[in-house]
Amino acid sequence: AAVGFGGGLAFTDPRLPGLGARLFLPADGLEAALEGAGLTRRDGAEYDRLRLSLGVPDGSRDLVPEKSIPLENRLDALNAISWDKGCYMGQELTARTKYRALIRKKLFPVTIDGPLPEAGTPVTLDGKEIGELRSGRDGVALALLRLEEANRAAEAGLALKAGDSGLSPRTPEWDTTP
Repeated sequence: AAVGFGGGLAFTDPRLPGLGARLFLPADGLEAALEGAGLTRRDGAEYDRLRLSLGVPDGSRDLVPEKSIPLENRLDALNAISWDKGCYMGQELTARTKYRALIRKKLFPVTIDGPLPEAGTPVTLDGKEIGELRSGRDGVALALLRLEEANRAAEAGLALKAGDSGLSPRTPEWDTTP
């Protein structure tokens, strides 16, 4: 819920509390309001590193228009989908995908060992393509990976590659969906 703050509004990010608070403040009182509350202004790069390390997708960089499936991108665990509210675009496909357990790929936060590959770089396991890299920064990124292959790699301790770099995926702690 939004609350009044410094002549504007403040609220916790509804996707994930770990993403922090959002503030809508008048520009002329911004610094004074932050200082008065003991808060520090953060830049976009710091936020991006946090978002990537938590495994939270950015719609403009991590989702492909007209191709991305909300459940593959863990949007159901980020409060973006309502299972008890009806009538929204894509509702039938999203519900059918969930209830038939048709998810074959998911977005994973990954640690990069080596130079950061470009977004769209294929991710491979033993030379076989199993996904693709999405956005990244400073040694962390997101990658859309085939679940079966990502699980096989994790169980057997096999290395994933993207270009010349190694990838270490992990399931986000906040995603408790099966």
